[in-house]
Amino acid sequence: MPVDLDLRLLRAFVVLVAEQGFTAAAAVTGVSQPALSQAIRRLEDVLGVELVDRRGRTPGSGVRLTPAGHAFHADAVAVLTAAERAVARARRVAARPRVVVGFGTSAPRALTGLAVREGESADVEVVLEHVPWGSEHQRLAAGEVDVLVAQLSPGFAEADWVATVLGTRDLVAVFRADHPLAGRSALALADLDDEPIVDAASDRDFWIAAARPDGRAPVVVGPPARTVEEMLAQVAAGRGMAFTSTTVAENAGGTGLAFVPMVGLPAVSVAMVRRRDDDRAHVLDLVERVRRSWADPAA
Repeated sequence: MPVDLDLRLLRAFVVLVAEQGFTAAAAVTGVSQPALSQAIRRLEDVLGVELVDRRGRTPGSGVRLTPAGHAFHADAVAVLTAAERAVARARRVAARPRVVVGFGTSAPRALTGLAVREGESADVEVVLEHVPWGSEHQRLAAGEVDVLVAQLSPGFAEADWVATVLGTRDLVAVFRADHPLAGRSALALADLDDEPIVDAASDRDFWIAAARPDGRAPVVVGPPARTVEEMLAQVAAGRGMAFTSTTVAENAGGTGLAFVPMVGLPAVSVAMVRRRDDDRAHVLDLVERVRRSWADPAA
């Protein structure tokens, strides 16, 4: 049958043993001697055993414990120590700063994992939150995320953001696995002039390669993909091809799709992005810790 132990009773007993007398223990605990004696009696009643041997006790002889009292004392000290540790940990966790790190399908998994580990080292709670493609600006501006692990196209410029670039990723063309070009070792943009491409709802000109070498407009298939998952689903359905990064290729392996390296297209940057007006020390520290620790496996 479970026993409800009052930590105050445990503490009274531990202090009694440490002080070797009811008068001294009462002074340490801030109660009267009769109140302390009653506390020890209540503890013995709860346990159903005698802890203190009161037989033949003379003034100044100290506190004699029964065998059960000796055994219980060691466990009582351990329980109180564990309780104090639990309280301290809860207060520390409640007081520690929190950073919400947004990420999308194109975020390297090793990078989000590193952010969590660096947060633990700095006693910062890092919360990972998926951010759909195209909603990055709104989520960051609204303060719903503090830092974005983002994939930035060349020429990225956003006055309200600060981007800490950690590396680059090459572009690949993605086809359904049975597409005639799926088995090629590499492709140039000129190889894709007549290939329908899935429209993009975000950073459109870059992701459909609107500037083609021969000046012709690409054959675009709608509706525009609002997320990477929508883009891949349309490609898997055979509606068209698309461009993406090697990170997406790594994360989407084994999905019935083929990813073919592109030659002659600019790479995208992998970066940690924050609001320019967010100068909180724990946010800046986390970004810097990740920057110093990141060993890009694609480098």
